[in-house]
Amino acid sequence: MFALNVNGCRDASLRECGGCFPSTTGQLLVKEMEKRTLLGGECTQIPIHHDGPLGEVAHRTIGFKRRNQKYKMAREIMAGRERKYTPRARTTRPIGAARTSNAPPNQPLQPPVNRNGLWFIPEPLSHRLHDKSALGQRTDGGILLSGEEVMFCHWYRHVPLPGGPDWFEQQLMVNEELAKRTIALDVLRNGGERVVPVVHLAERFPSLPTKTWAIRWERHEAWTSHPGYSQVRLQRTQDELDWKELHQWVTDVMAIGHVAELCVIDEEFDTTIYHLSMAQPRGSHVLIEDLSESDMKSLRDACRQATPVEGGHFVGHDSTWPLPAIGLPHFSGRYLRGEEYRAIMSDERPEDDLYGELLSKGLLLRPGFKYGCRWRAYEEGIEVAHAPWLVQPERDAPTNWEEVCLAVRLAEGVNKRWICAQQFGDSHSFLNIQRFG
Repeated sequence: MFALNVNGCRDASLRECGGCFPSTTGQLLVKEMEKRTLLGGECTQIPIHHDGPLGEVAHRTIGFKRRNQKYKMAREIMAGRERKYTPRARTTRPIGAARTSNAPPNQPLQPPVNRNGLWFIPEPLSHRLHDKSALGQRTDGGILLSGEEVMFCHWYRHVPLPGGPDWFEQQLMVNEELAKRTIALDVLRNGGERVVPVVHLAERFPSLPTKTWAIRWERHEAWTSHPGYSQVRLQRTQDELDWKELHQWVTDVMAIGHVAELCVIDEEFDTTIYHLSMAQPRGSHVLIEDLSESDMKSLRDACRQATPVEGGHFVGHDSTWPLPAIGLPHFSGRYLRGEEYRAIMSDERPEDDLYGELLSKGLLLRPGFKYGCRWRAYEEGIEVAHAPWLVQPERDAPTNWEEVCLAVRLAEGVNKRWICAQQFGDSHSFLNIQRFG
């Protein structure tokens, strides 16, 4: 076997043998190398037949192809080109183009007619739209549609727009919320769900919260008789948050027996769906009030001897620590944060109310700095299970829905649930926001 570079030059071993390769051998070697793949089919030796006494000779490739392909692959990975899948298609919802594969009727349909801000469609089309698709409200001789339902029927039922393509822009001048309502109806009905704007449900649901836009029925539910699955509220990402008002809306929705469902429309007209509920975090750790008087006395005596350390206290405690939910074991002792030290010494401040309430629920609280919140809350020991909750006091909570999206997505990315703690009198309520779709 002889080592050969791509120009066909002889190496020392060849000179010793007194042999000589033709000048074209290097080109032949390169061609043979290009036929072989980098992985699985690469050979360290490539046989090439030479005329004359040499016959077939195995040439060593000296890593030519492997090195060059590695460099190419590295450049592609560094440039982010290792992803080969196609990004999802983003619809632009063009007006005038159907968004269904169903063929239009042979006889073109008539456009809806304005009746006191709603849009009238006569029989027999109205019967099919209302009974099968839960669109509109019944009136003499037909149904009345909301603006967003007109757009839905235009895209999916081949119903022309009143006055042509300019109708949508004209309606936006009257009601700027039409765009987000149209998008929400399009997205939420995509899986065959029934979504009915509350403007059609005043008689059936006379006491719905003012912020509810629509009621949603799941695909398998009979919308004319079933009470409904969820109440839907719409928000834009830049909308400011009133946590007390949001808490009241969720409470009112749950009192009716519905799921509180929030549809947030971003600046690309994409949607994110959230489910809101009241959480009841609770753990199994030993409480301060569970300690005996003697244990409590010895614990406080140890704390009085503690060394202040940057806003907390270090307790040199050699024996078994009686409260696993309080303090951080370190340096053969226990480090207590300010609120933990004050809880043991019964010297709480007003800002410690939330910590004290969570502690009384048997939870172990550790700082949530890495997760963008005040605390991460453990139901069991740290060595037993991960923290299921990320707790944020209302005073530090997001101020708009864009910030909520960041907080919730981070929490669910590490398999935790984000809750906002709100104070009502002497206790707190915990609002959980979960990403649903």
